[in-house]
Amino acid sequence: MTDTPEQPPLDVARGNQELSDHLRAALRTLRDRSDNADFHRVVDDVLAGRTGLRDVFHSPAFAAGLDPGVRQFARRYEELSPQERAELAERGKADWHT
Repeated sequence: MTDTPEQPPLDVARGNQELSDHLRAALRTLRDRSDNADFHRVVDDVLAGRTGLRDVFHSPAFAAGLDPGVRQFARRYEELSPQERAELAERGKADWHT
């Protein structure tokens, strides 16, 4: 999942290339699943290095692109039992460390 070496770490990753690669992959996934052209443009600017993720994080275009996914996640999360939430958290921890 590593990006090309010439891509510097994202501003929010504080020099951590692995985290930057993970964030870039996540941004690509979010962009690809969104039909919001403004969100696409903002994410493309971050991925191309024209702007920082910190700079766009609170922008209306970024929020509008994230909002549907966040709402869907919240609905699904609320439907999980406490045991399912704990299992999901453990899977997330395991995935992060692999």
